[in-house]
Amino acid sequence: MVDSMRLKILFSCLVLSLMAVPVEAISKTQENAIKDHCAAMQESLRSVQKSDARTRVYLGSRYETILNQFVTPLNMRLVENNMSTVELIESQNNLANTRTKFTNDYIEYQQKLEELVAVDCKKAPGEFYDKLAEVRKGRKKVEQDTQKMRKLIDEYKQLVVKLKGGLK
Repeated sequence: MVDSMRLKILFSCLVLSLMAVPVEAISKTQENAIKDHCAAMQESLRSVQKSDARTRVYLGSRYETILNQFVTPLNMRLVENNMSTVELIESQNNLANTRTKFTNDYIEYQQKLEELVAVDCKKAPGEFYDKLAEVRKGRKKVEQDTQKMRKLIDEYKQLVVKLKGGLK
C-alpha cells in the first residue's frame, strides 16, 4: 500500500516536473522516464483533466453570475437614472471581454490536453513531451485569465463602493 502510494506520488511529481521544464529537446533520461511511467502519467493527466473541467464550469458559472446578475443590471439601472460613470461601463466591458477570453483560452487548453492524453507516450515520448509543453503554456494562459478576472472584479467592487460613498 505504502509502495503504491509512493509510486503515485513519484509519477505525479514526474508529470509536474515535466510541466515545469522549458521547451527544449528531450533528453534520453526524460524519454526513458516518460516511457517507463507512461500509464501513471496518463492517469494523472486524466485526473487533472477532470478536475480542471469541474473548475472551469465552477469559475465560468461564477463569472457569468457576477456579470448577469450584478454588473449588467447595476450598470443598466445607473444609466436609467443618469448616474452611470465611464469607469463602471469600461469595467463591465473589461469583465465581459476577460470572461470571453477565459472561455476561449480554456477551450483551447482543454483541446491540447485531450491531444496530450491521446498520445501513446511509450511509442512517442518526444511528441508527448512537446505536447506537454503546449499544455503547460495553455494552462498558464488560463491561470492568467483567472487572475485578471479576479482583479477586474475587485476593481469593479471598489468602483461601486466609491459610487455608494458619493451618494450619501
